[in-house]
Amino acid sequence: MPRSKIQTPIWASYANGLIGRLRNHHGVASASDKATDNKNAEPSELENLFQKFEEGRSGERFSAPSELPSRYIPARQLLTAIRLAASFGSAEGEQQSRQCGALTVISDIAVEDVATLKDTLKGCFPGSGWQIIVPDVTDGLLAKSAQDRFHRAITESLDRIEPLLILQTDGVALPKNLTILSPPILPLVPISGDVLACFLQSGHLSDQISNAGDLRAAMPKDEALAWLGTVDACCALRAPTLHAVLINLGEMTRRDSTPSGPRLEDMTGDSPALSAARRLVADLLLWREGKAGWHEISRSALFFGPPGTGKSWLARAMGNSAGVNGVNGVNGVNGVNGVNVVTGSLGEWQAAGHLGDMLREMRSCFAAARKRSPCILIIDEIDAIGSRIDVDRHGSNYRAQVITTFLSELDMISREEGVMIVGTCNFPERMDPAVLRAGRLDLKIRIPMPDSEAILGILRHHLHDDIADIELRSLAPLAVGRSAADLDAAIRAARSDARHTKKMLSVAILREQLNVDQTSENASLLWHVAVHEAGHAVIAAALGLGSIDSMQITSDGGSILRKPAPHQSLLKDIEAEITYSMGGRAAERLIFGEVSAGAGGPETSDLAKATRFAVDIETTYGLGIAGPVWHAKPDAAHLTTPAIRDRVRQRIER
Repeated sequence: MPRSKIQTPIWASYANGLIGRLRNHHGVASASDKATDNKNAEPSELENLFQKFEEGRSGERFSAPSELPSRYIPARQLLTAIRLAASFGSAEGEQQSRQCGALTVISDIAVEDVATLKDTLKGCFPGSGWQIIVPDVTDGLLAKSAQDRFHRAITESLDRIEPLLILQTDGVALPKNLTILSPPILPLVPISGDVLACFLQSGHLSDQISNAGDLRAAMPKDEALAWLGTVDACCALRAPTLHAVLINLGEMTRRDSTPSGPRLEDMTGDSPALSAARRLVADLLLWREGKAGWHEISRSALFFGPPGTGKSWLARAMGNSAGVNGVNGVNGVNGVNGVNVVTGSLGEWQAAGHLGDMLREMRSCFAAARKRSPCILIIDEIDAIGSRIDVDRHGSNYRAQVITTFLSELDMISREEGVMIVGTCNFPERMDPAVLRAGRLDLKIRIPMPDSEAILGILRHHLHDDIADIELRSLAPLAVGRSAADLDAAIRAARSDARHTKKMLSVAILREQLNVDQTSENASLLWHVAVHEAGHAVIAAALGLGSIDSMQITSDGGSILRKPAPHQSLLKDIEAEITYSMGGRAAERLIFGEVSAGAGGPETSDLAKATRFAVDIETTYGLGIAGPVWHAKPDAAHLTTPAIRDRVRQRIER
């Protein structure tokens, strides 16, 4: 069998030099010393066995255990020394960082690796002269004041001329004045096949390796190995035989190459949200293939809309279609196209504890995304970030620090290539304007309740093997008004029903769970709802208030989606919006001679919107009876001032 043509990395000889320094530090004999001691010894049975397989690969070659050495280098330090060698690249790179006045940053360091890294630096670089600055770590976590003390230590170190080595862990940021100088930043090289091969050639299994190329080819791909942490790798490498090591590595990195969950390819329709998601994924893959520049593609998006409309579902589908199978937290799984997914949420970050813990988790999530580039970073509940202009001053200092850090992380992402941000939320109006601006979140796409076509796509995805397509088509229009979450819950309940009653899953069972029944459809009610929604559409067209994207009749009423036209916020423009909100009620009066309560109800109802506009005219826009006066609490002014209350009612009735 021909030998593998995998080349030895250029940093290999430098890594061997660092390993030699570690051997001296720990009092371990070098490989050359052992060779000198054994050069006149008779070949062992193991060596004779290896000789028989010298011309071909064989699992048996990796199967013989090695003797226990009397002294050894700690595995984590050995692995870290090799990664440092790959990061510096050569002895010349190390020497440049040790020059008088030099400033070097080693980034992408896992917090749990800090102690090992400090011990490794001590053993590999004795007398280096470096000032080494590292964030404070307590019990494996960043200390509460780690960020502030890290910045202060860097600032104080600038008073001295000795070479400075800054160890930047995940979850801490460099001072802004330092990033402006653009010092050499050396990401700590992730674990790879070359790193592991060097490790094995330097350890107790080295005598089982007859060809480094064959060993390298037998390992998992670098894209999978990069997800391993130091402890993960050392656990996999802890084995009596080389064959066992390869099995361990395979198990550690084994992932299902077929993404589970939704995919954009399985979704039908051409809604604005779905079209935008497909375009974002296509652009990311074009960039990955070198067919588009990073500056030529949209790199961030915000999907917003009512609860249960499938915003997170769509974000996960983007990840799956980009070739990934993501998981929660800062971990992820490499996909077939080398694109990764990292997910986080404000809720997860806040659950870590106090403000310092929350900010640490936020920074760690962003750092994980940068480290795993190319990557899609999905942030759920992004509207929980809040706004610094919120009139509620309770917790304003906490909110300001959270938003400032979040903006800093978004900006850091935007300065690098390879990380696409996808946010999801229910209430974008609650977010700080600085977060929403282009460059941080480029696209803002509303996801309404699914229409009949979208519902059919969801039903097909879950039920194509159980129910005929023609039956699903008959069910989809009846389920309009149900959210994607409602559909998902109903399908699970229907499967449970069928399982416990020992019946085949059917449309009848689904109808029962969705509480829809075609035979009991109320034609009179549908006509009433249709007239109401048409009234809104007529007013929008008559007053030029924008385009109507969709109109729906559901079992709970109706809905209309309008794309507003820009206006100058004149009094007539705001009154036109009030007219639009009252259009459905006016249509009912015109056609039926009386009105229903359909325009009222929750704070999202027609009457609530009309009242909000009318109150703001009088209290915050400076266009009402009080003239150019602004009220901090408009609702209180409306309820307690009879003149304002009367004007609001008169304006709406007119």
